[in-house]
Amino acid sequence: MAGVESGIAERLCAIVEKQGPGERVWRIELDGVTYWVKRPEAHSLWWRLRKGDPARALERERKGLHAMRRLGLPVADLVHEGPDYLVTRDAGIPMSEVVRSTTLPDEERCRALLCAATALHRIHEAGLAHGRPNLKDILWDGADVTFIDLEMFGVVRNLRRAQILDLLMFGLSCFAVGGRAAPDIDRALLHYRKLDLGNIWSGAIRWLRRVRPIERATRPIQRSAKPMRDLRAFSALVEHKLDDEKRAAEGR
Repeated sequence: MAGVESGIAERLCAIVEKQGPGERVWRIELDGVTYWVKRPEAHSLWWRLRKGDPARALERERKGLHAMRRLGLPVADLVHEGPDYLVTRDAGIPMSEVVRSTTLPDEERCRALLCAATALHRIHEAGLAHGRPNLKDILWDGADVTFIDLEMFGVVRNLRRAQILDLLMFGLSCFAVGGRAAPDIDRALLHYRKLDLGNIWSGAIRWLRRVRPIERATRPIQRSAKPMRDLRAFSALVEHKLDDEKRAAEGR
């Protein structure tokens, strides 16, 4: 945990305790610094059966933040914690907003995506997996990225498979948010590929080849007036990256 002055920690604790049970995630402004408080989700029995115990999810996130911070990995700065809440320092805007932005320079969007790909590789190189690296769970401050939402941290039976799924989730989120194949997304994914020494990329490509028949079977749905965003992104990821691999193989 990153250190904060004891007085700040005490004030944060007082604010959180005064708030009591309520919103799952909420913002605190203190001495010009923004913090985020996170509590367990309040699930109905149906959602608990689908998503699991929210208290355990928060505990996984707590352990993930401590574990990754000890290794110097780019995760949220945990400045205070209680038995049923975490307080992290604000680290910027979600990458989903960066990719969608029509005001940010193209150079910054590309730089942010390259930083995100590099950071994801660092997590994998350290022998860990994030668990669910959506763009909305990666923050950008104009210079660096920070990963948040580690509720799936440690839920792995096979580390390499978890890392492959991380990469696929990152790529799928890029296509879902971007809405189309784009040069900056291509550069980010290619950057991960160049850094990868653990055959995570090749594992992801094999997975895409296996699911290609499923993607082709969904094409009639995609031609409907309002195809689901995730389905369209899934199709783009499968087709675009496999086509890239084919062109790369033909060029060798």
